[in-house]
Order: sequence, then C-alpha cells, then structure tokens
Amino acid sequence: MKRLHVWPHGLMGQVMAVLLTAILLEFLGSALLYRYFDTSASRTDRAQHVAEQLVVGDRVMASSAQQVRGLVASQLSSDHIAMDWRSAPIVDQTASDEDLLELRTIMTDWEPRLLSRDIRLGNVAGVKARVEGTLTLDDGSFIHFSTQFPGHHQAIYASAASITLLILGVLLSAALVIRALGSPLRHLAVAADAAGHGAPVMLTERGPPDLRALARAFNGMQLRITDLIDSRTRALAAMSHDLRTPLSRLRLRSEQIDGELVRAAISKDIYEMERMLDSVLYYLAGEADGEERRLTDLASLAMTLVDDAADTGSEVTYDGPDSLNVTISPLRVKRALDNLIDNALHYGERAFVTLRQDEEGVHLVVEDDGPGIPEADLEGVVEPFRRLDSARPRNTDGLGLGLSIVLHTMQKEGGELRLGNRHPHGLRAELFFPRHA
Repeated sequence: MKRLHVWPHGLMGQVMAVLLTAILLEFLGSALLYRYFDTSASRTDRAQHVAEQLVVGDRVMASSAQQVRGLVASQLSSDHIAMDWRSAPIVDQTASDEDLLELRTIMTDWEPRLLSRDIRLGNVAGVKARVEGTLTLDDGSFIHFSTQFPGHHQAIYASAASITLLILGVLLSAALVIRALGSPLRHLAVAADAAGHGAPVMLTERGPPDLRALARAFNGMQLRITDLIDSRTRALAAMSHDLRTPLSRLRLRSEQIDGELVRAAISKDIYEMERMLDSVLYYLAGEADGEERRLTDLASLAMTLVDDAADTGSEVTYDGPDSLNVTISPLRVKRALDNLIDNALHYGERAFVTLRQDEEGVHLVVEDDGPGIPEADLEGVVEPFRRLDSARPRNTDGLGLGLSIVLHTMQKEGGELRLGNRHPHGLRAELFFPRHA
C-alpha cells in the first residue's frame, strides 16, 4: 500500500506548500483585522439603537402616569438593553472616559432631540464592557438603561494578538523554507568550496528528491575529478621516471666530455630539467601529499635554508629570533621558502630573510635587490606557468611554477602570500601565518 504523505517531497511542492500556508495565514490575519473594524461598527450601531430607545422611552414616559412608569420602562427593555425608571441619576463619567464621550456623541448625532437633554453615561462596576446611563425627563425623573458594548480596547488587544500570531506564522513558514532548502544548499556550498583542497567532501543525500539528486551528482563529480587528477598525476609520475633514466645516462656520459666548459653547461641543463620535473610533479600532486601540520621551529627551518644557500657561495642573510614555534606543515613550508630564496638569488644578487611575530601573526619575509615586478603584474604572477619576461631576463630557467607552488602552500596552511616591490628596486615576498590558523 502506497504511503500518503501530507507534506510534499519535491522542491517545487514544498515551495508551493509554504506559499499556500503563508496565504492562509494572511487570510486569517485579514479576517481578524476585519473583526476589529466590525467591532467599531457594532459599537456605533448599538449606540444608535440606544438613542432610538431613549427617544421612544421619553415619549412613552411623558404620556404615562407615574404609578405605571416602572412597569412601562421594564416593558421597553429587550434582550440587549435593560431599562427602568428612577428618581436619581447616575454619576456621569464622560469627562474622564473618551470611549463614553464618543458613545454619547454618536447617540446625539443620531437623534438630535437628545442634544438638549441631560444624558449621563458610566461604566457598570465589575462588569466588563457594560455601560449604563440616565436620561432626564421633563418632570425631573430619569430613565435608566444599561447595555453591553463591544470593548474597543479588547478589540485592539485581540487584533494585536492576531497580528502577532500572523507574524509568528509567517516567520515559522520562512524557517521551514530555510530548513528545507537552506541547510542542504549551505552544505553544498561548503563542500564545493572544499573541493580540490584535499580528499573529496561527500555530501549526505537528504532533503527533497531534487536536492538529493543534486548531492548525488556533486559526489559523483568529485569522484570523477579526483580519479582524473590521480590518473594524470600517475601518468606524469611514470613519465618523470622514464625521463629520469635517460637524464641519468646523459649525466654519466657528460662526465666523459673532455671540455670542462661544455661538461659544466650540459650538467647545468640536466640539473634544470630535473628541477622542472620536480616542480611539475609537486604542483600537480596538489593536496595528495598528505602531510600533517605539527608544531615546528620556523626559525630553525629558515636558518637551515639560509645556511644551505650560503654554503653554495650565495649572499643570504637572516634576521629574526633563534627559535619560533609555529604549527605548520614543515616540508611544504620549507619548499615554499626555498622557492622564494632561489627566486631572490636568481633575479637579484642578494637575498634577505626576515622572521618576526606580532599580534596579527607570523611574518616570514624574503627580499631581493633585483628588478622587481611591474605593479600591474603582481596579482597575475602567481598563475601557473606565468613568465614575466618583460620584467626579468629572458634567460631564466624553470616553468613559472615557483610562486604558484608557494601560493598553493600558503592556501593549505591557512595563510597568505603577499607580494610587493621594494624601493628603489627589488621584490618583497612575505609568507604570512595568521594566529587563528
């Protein structure tokens, strides 16, 4: 037996159901507001009816003997108004009650004969919304009446409560929409933002069928992309292995060349080819290295790279503390810093490494005295395989992946790569590690 679902499962059906609920709530609110205005009209009708009764009572009492006036007054009563004959008036409260003054004005406007008569109105003590009054007769006696008037303030309170319920209902409907649509879409946005930054983030297939189908398609897309990247990386790794074999043979054969200058040039070319292979493989490996972040002495790491570069005869200096522990991925950060130092030495004669810490975070800066980068190209220089030959010599080696690898590393570390030109010339590259990272 097929199960009957009151709440629709489809995305469009849920939207239509929520809109229908909102319309019904609005209709309910309109009906309650109509009740308020109907209450005002009812008060007016009741006041006009009382005025007519008083005019009739005045005429009948004037033609009746005093001995029967009490009986006549009781006969003038109805289910909605009680009347009797009295010798004393009530205390008039119209001066202190605006609602009573409004009722008397309605009565005298409806029956102008009452304008010249003494009409007193007051609230019946202990009886909610019940009004009593007296009309002075020509002989000095009084017609007393009492009737129930729809409460003006009660209607206002009821309408305010109705509007509050309407607002709460609409907010509840909106919350249902947000819950039904917003939560799965937020999870999709988080997963889409995380895609390409590590292992696939698989979405839980929940919600309406349309959103479940979207989550299923997104999960399948992530798996296909991951498989594509893995197969491409494996193919390049195999190609790199195949290329390293002839490169090793070339290196061995170059040692047999008699000319020292030719042998050195060939060795340098082979070294550059090996570095290019390494950089391409590292860049394409992306998030697959799987290195965990751990507490690392960043100062020692920086000083080690500076000493290694100085051992090759390069002019590199370090300025900073002797020890500074930071939670990072040491191998990734080491490679990024090594790329920056290598770039600084390649495009300038000296490299200056500075490490400092402040309230914002940790700043690891590498500066050179080279030509720098045009301001218009500072953002685009981090793109993969981007070479700024107009700004730097055309005989540069590499594939233009150095800064791309550095940027990729800092994104994984939750930090930033900040590039800027020095004055009067040179480039300033900063690895910034914020405190929250």
